[in-house]
Amino acid sequence: MPLRYVDPNRTRGRSYERGVRFGRSPVGQLFARHVARRTDPYLFRLTGGRVNMGPIINAPLVSTGAKSGQRRQTQLTYFHDGSDVILIASNYGKRRHPSWYFNLTVHPECEFGDEPFTATEVTDPEEYARLFALAEKVYPGYDDYREKTSETGRQIPIMRLTPR
Repeated sequence: MPLRYVDPNRTRGRSYERGVRFGRSPVGQLFARHVARRTDPYLFRLTGGRVNMGPIINAPLVSTGAKSGQRRQTQLTYFHDGSDVILIASNYGKRRHPSWYFNLTVHPECEFGDEPFTATEVTDPEEYARLFALAEKVYPGYDDYREKTSETGRQIPIMRLTPR
């Protein structure tokens, strides 16, 4: 099943806007952290990536554990920048980077949506700003997460996945 192309500049409709409003609410955040992240991997497999729990498209990242060397899978929201996939390591605005970020920095070879990629962190400030602005078009809640992390001094990493 090929990875669905997610254009960050695409015009989105009212149902998307309603879904984003719910996703940014406290109940929506609770739902995303405790329900959707567990059910979305099954929906991805069952429907070939055509159905998600919410309006935002996501797919499974399969990486190698930074410390354990074990295979790890995490369902993540993404968008495309040309043929590259962009991942935002927001971790819901928590104080610490998500585990998958550390996995990709140690072991950059990965699979995303069953396709092989190599990950690199975006470090150029202009490129970072451009990609974060695109990410906010895909999910405006990233701005909420950036606000939360700025209080702790954490900058949300952006990872670029380049097809192998």
